[in-house]
Amino acid sequence: MNPTLYKKSTLAVALALAYSPVAFAQQVETDKPIQKVVVTGSNIAHIDAETSTPVTIMKREDIVRTGANTVTELLQTLTSASSSLTDIGGSNSFAGGASSASLRNLGKQSTLILLNSRRVAPYALADYNEVFTNLDSLPMDAIERVEVLRNGGSAVYGSDAVAGVINIITRSDYQGIQIKATQNQSLKNSEFKSRNASITGGFGNFAQDGYNVLANVELYQRDDVNWRQVVNDINPAYGDKFSAVAPGSGKLFGNRGAPSSYSYPGNILGFETGAGGAVTGCTTVVSRLCQYDRFSRFQAVPEAKRANALVSGKLRINENVDAFAEVLYSHTETDYMSAFPTYGATVSDSIWGNPATGQRQVFTYLPLAANSPINPTGEQADFRYRFADAGSNSSVKSDQYRVLTGLRGSWGKYDWETAVGAMGSKTKMKQRGTFSASGFKQVIGDYTQYDANYNPIDPNFFNHDYKIGQQNSAQVLNTLFPEYGYDGKITQYFIDGKISGEIAQIGGRSVGMAIGGELRHEKFDISPSANLLNGDIVGNGSASANAKRATGAAYAEINVPVTEKLELNGAARVDKYEHFDAHVSPKLAFRYAANKEFMLRGTIESGFRAPNLTESAQSSKFAFDNGVVDPKRCPAARALQRDLQAQAAALPDSDPAKQTLLARADTVQGNECATGVFSNVRNNPELKPETSRSATLGFVVEPVKGYSFSLDYWHIERKDEIGLKSTAELLAAEADQAPGVIERGTLANDKTFTAAEQAKYGVTTPALLGTSGRFENVSKTKTSGLDLTGSARFGTPIGRMTVDANATYLMDLRYYSSTLGSYGDNLAGRYDAPKIVANTTVSLENRGFTHSIRANFEKATSLQGDYYDDSYTIAGCADAGWSASECRKASYVRWDYNVSYRGFKGWTLSAFVRNIFDHRPPVDLRAFSSDGGGVIPQSITDVQGRSLRLTAEYKFR
Repeated sequence: MNPTLYKKSTLAVALALAYSPVAFAQQVETDKPIQKVVVTGSNIAHIDAETSTPVTIMKREDIVRTGANTVTELLQTLTSASSSLTDIGGSNSFAGGASSASLRNLGKQSTLILLNSRRVAPYALADYNEVFTNLDSLPMDAIERVEVLRNGGSAVYGSDAVAGVINIITRSDYQGIQIKATQNQSLKNSEFKSRNASITGGFGNFAQDGYNVLANVELYQRDDVNWRQVVNDINPAYGDKFSAVAPGSGKLFGNRGAPSSYSYPGNILGFETGAGGAVTGCTTVVSRLCQYDRFSRFQAVPEAKRANALVSGKLRINENVDAFAEVLYSHTETDYMSAFPTYGATVSDSIWGNPATGQRQVFTYLPLAANSPINPTGEQADFRYRFADAGSNSSVKSDQYRVLTGLRGSWGKYDWETAVGAMGSKTKMKQRGTFSASGFKQVIGDYTQYDANYNPIDPNFFNHDYKIGQQNSAQVLNTLFPEYGYDGKITQYFIDGKISGEIAQIGGRSVGMAIGGELRHEKFDISPSANLLNGDIVGNGSASANAKRATGAAYAEINVPVTEKLELNGAARVDKYEHFDAHVSPKLAFRYAANKEFMLRGTIESGFRAPNLTESAQSSKFAFDNGVVDPKRCPAARALQRDLQAQAAALPDSDPAKQTLLARADTVQGNECATGVFSNVRNNPELKPETSRSATLGFVVEPVKGYSFSLDYWHIERKDEIGLKSTAELLAAEADQAPGVIERGTLANDKTFTAAEQAKYGVTTPALLGTSGRFENVSKTKTSGLDLTGSARFGTPIGRMTVDANATYLMDLRYYSSTLGSYGDNLAGRYDAPKIVANTTVSLENRGFTHSIRANFEKATSLQGDYYDDSYTIAGCADAGWSASECRKASYVRWDYNVSYRGFKGWTLSAFVRNIFDHRPPVDLRAFSSDGGGVIPQSITDVQGRSLRLTAEYKFR
């Protein structure tokens, strides 16, 4: 239950929007009685927009100035926001095709998203075990304002509001028809294009006619971008194009844009003499080797299409009762392109799990035997091949809806509201381009049968139904690369109600109270395809769930004006989930207005999150953990990589061994410093709910009318967190783990180091295969910081000036380590957790023009993660050949500019320039090395550069 307009008057909206989140309520000169509004964080109406709870309000004009095209982009501008899943980076996610929000570094499950003060159905696929709201399904152009509760909210809203609440409020009592079109693209390379079109219509004056209907339809399309299209725009600081890396050269990205010898129709190279070369039919041969442009399949941005529709209406039944209804529908499609799969004898084995048996499976990349009919070298040979006919792609289509209707009205001194509704989501994720284990054996050969020297037992290995470098039939390709994926479905039904009003007076001051409750029933079904369930897709896990439950909640809130200056607010919510005891979440807050220039406020609150249906109910997850750094083998791999690169640098470009050495250098580094390992995880019906405590303390000052400033300290502690120990933490204390938790291979079957190299580089630990476990209440988190906001509004000789500033200072962020038995390092200022995130917007209105300039700032961070992260300490970076300055992510300031003109009747024309000075984001070697595999920098902002968005809007009256 959440904020809605308390009285049936447009003045209520005007009051709510008249004040910034840091301004005091001002005296309103009007003959009409002052109406009350409910702002996110309370169910009790107030005249003052500034309450005891810190709330950020982004009005419609503020939203325009951010330059955001989508709800996802808008919420990323919040200084309290932390990194989270987006559909752009979701190709390797269990919940691809969706975007989420996260506040305070507490994850997407701890941030509650509301639309018009009520919940939206979660996305129909869980991101591993995390259930969240898909922001891409929410309408952008229909938004009137966004209210962000920054201190949690479990006592008012429920279990998933530990980090905060984001309430998206759409237009109300809108009249007229508005059409709008937007085009956006990079000015650096004309890529990164997107388009929006919307139509919004409303009719009926509710105050006069007793009804109003609003309808909004919004279309969005984003073009895909491959790295090949923009590879020449990568920051030169990553290294010279096509240059070899030599120790001490300072080159960070020496093979930028370089082709790969894992090609089509491939290369066959003898292990002893290096005999052989390109397979017949190759169109690009360099130094005897067939080359492939791998960047043509590295996708920077996936194509996306979205359609969102919202219809809402309200009708006056009589003087005391109004009816309302709302229908929300969205359809989203995201198409991912992935690299064609490669094959080579030096590639690390693929490890994954079989959900049907719970057993680990291994795909071994075998060489060609000397007597293979396709091997012309006469010796055991490496076959480097790229399956260019694999059809590697992924398509995610999702439909989401919410339908509700209800009544609201007054009864004496009390106002009441009730609603009933249904909501849900359906998602289909379909993929191709990964080996079928059984299909590979059928059309290529049995990879599990080989002798002590890795020679395939089958003499016709790679000489069966699949023909290398030739046209293969659809039947063969479907056998080798079958379609696989997920069907997800979630449905929820709810009924809610609340009543609020004055229950007493103290010294003529109203004591307000609200009580209410809700009942919900939800069902969640995630169904993997049969080939995922039986472990037939090499290297791929699966996530499944099939469960349902009912939940109920009741809450009460009271607001007591103890004195003219002091106001106390108390709230408590009881949530009851099936199979869990009822949990009470209390809250106490105060607001002390010493005078009209100064107000002190504070809150203390507890909260909880019950295990979701993928964590406690029957489910299983066989995942593939990418980018893992093996602390026992990565240092040796980097040393070998540097030696291989040095050998390559000493050879002329015409020598085919040069490319071979560089290719092996990439493989060595990837095998041990950015490897992928399996993760086998089961649900746990014995899980306890997560619990939390949060507190805020702050003040608001307005020394002069129109100038205001606020500072709020916040502190959140969460315990009994549901999850897993990270692979990195397990590896840091490998000796302490129980048998079977960490699995490794044998040194005799090492794909990275030869026996001689094992001795030379001191390698005594076999290659990492994976980890096994189940969900547990394994961790705790505590975090604290400061939120600063300021605003100023004043007239100048050239127009009205507005200044708004926001900043979040992260003081402390710590995750508990069960290995240490204590909290780990303070991560504030470490990777992905900058100490300061801030923005300032200055706007000027004059003669139909509105000019806005916005500065966005993020403070520098080190590359190091928690205490167990030795790879990105200063010493670890030095071992990788990086300087101390390269072992950090520098501070970054981006300037944006927006101009709008309303001088033509009915028209609003706007231009938004993002990154007006074309400043590159700082070099991020951690993302490049781990996520990018040493090949691609992960920041598309780097290659996007300055971009321009043009908007035309026309309103019919």
